[in-house]
Amino acid sequence: MKQNRFFSARIKFKTVAVLSLLGFLGTAQLAFGQATPAPELTTPADSVAPVVNNSVMDAETFYKILLAELNLLDEEPRIGFALMLDSARKTKDALLFERAITIALQARSGDSALSAARAWLVAMPTSTDAARYMVQISISMNRLELPAGKADLAIALEVAKLALAKNPNNDEAAQLALALMTTKETTAEQLVKQYLANVKTQPKPEVRLAYARTLVSQSRFVEALAQVQKLSVDTPTYAPSWLVLGTLQYQLSQDASDKAKANTLAQAAQTALKTFIQLTDPLPTAQRSASQSRAYTLLANMAKNSKQYQQAYDTLSKAIANSNEEDKPDLQYDLAMMAEKLGRLDEMERILRLIIDAKPEDPQAYNALGYSLADRNMRLPEAKDLIEKAVKLAPKDPFIADSLGWVEFKLGNLAEAQRILEAAYTSKPDAEIAAHLGEVLWKQGLKDRATALWKEAVKINKNNDTLLETLKRFSVKF
Repeated sequence: MKQNRFFSARIKFKTVAVLSLLGFLGTAQLAFGQATPAPELTTPADSVAPVVNNSVMDAETFYKILLAELNLLDEEPRIGFALMLDSARKTKDALLFERAITIALQARSGDSALSAARAWLVAMPTSTDAARYMVQISISMNRLELPAGKADLAIALEVAKLALAKNPNNDEAAQLALALMTTKETTAEQLVKQYLANVKTQPKPEVRLAYARTLVSQSRFVEALAQVQKLSVDTPTYAPSWLVLGTLQYQLSQDASDKAKANTLAQAAQTALKTFIQLTDPLPTAQRSASQSRAYTLLANMAKNSKQYQQAYDTLSKAIANSNEEDKPDLQYDLAMMAEKLGRLDEMERILRLIIDAKPEDPQAYNALGYSLADRNMRLPEAKDLIEKAVKLAPKDPFIADSLGWVEFKLGNLAEAQRILEAAYTSKPDAEIAAHLGEVLWKQGLKDRATALWKEAVKINKNNDTLLETLKRFSVKF
């Protein structure tokens, strides 16, 4: 199987991690006030005395909270949750409600978490945070179609409406409306648009970006693009918007049927991604590495698609130099594929063996090296051994099976190659697998079957390099 498919697979739009929605469950910080008044402070007559906010928490409540945390240490989450929720109800403290929800979620008790969110909203009916937790927990538990779930949504929507009516710049209310948008509640989107259209104050860039991500999750890519374009103009130093902008432009360039439009979008994507890298360069390596790796990989993929292999190689080299250890193997893999495209086979093998040493349970490096050797009729027994290791690690992968069928063909085992490749093609009708299977059939004198299969493959992907090269070699045209 050709290595370029390995390289491009990670770039497919649906798998680009940066476009996923932000998680909503963070670790709550529990703050305790002083149990007794602070001593009075003596200040000069012309100065202002500092304001001391003493806790209203009484000794009983403090004891309950302490006991709740101790029960958690003793791995008694149910008792800890009950004590924390009771304390939250008594004090009407948002942090305590949030802590109770966190305890329930950590104990994998969605029902308890949902009951805590509902109790929070009963105690504090205008709390957008409580409503947001309630909605998102209901979503995660698939409760939306139940009467109680529908009631939760209706209540949360009213909370968002009232909050934005009172304060059109309420960021928390906008976040609640965004959470409701994921339920396909049309009124919720109008609330988000209302918040973003507020001309008196600048909406938070995080909210507009979250809206764009929500649009992406609904496959509304053009609308999402408009949002991040506006964000890049309004707040040009907000780095995350440039990464999302470049990713969207890249995807739309891939989908564009008009070549001129595709090129324009691709050039815009390059500019956006380079801007993102420039803005994030001053950050410490640990903070910039993961997101920059995505940007560099997209840039490298665009260069590869344009057959600018040296540029792709150089871009990936920069990515590796700025990446952390966790990200390096994937980037090294792509670098090895570019080395292969440049004819630097010794370097390709060196890099792939580094990956094998670092990730011995990852089948892709074994497969890529084995296939590369087999495709060139080099060290075929070793190539087969490498691919068989990949098969053991990923026995159901049709592309690795394709590699095994191809090395069997190179070894002259035509019947076995046909058996393996037919099973692989049945599992995954792919143009490259079809190219290999057709060649095996042709070599066995089954030219009509081979031609029919190649014709079918052209319909699957007429631009596949392996297929085109195979058709040219056998002088087959459709």
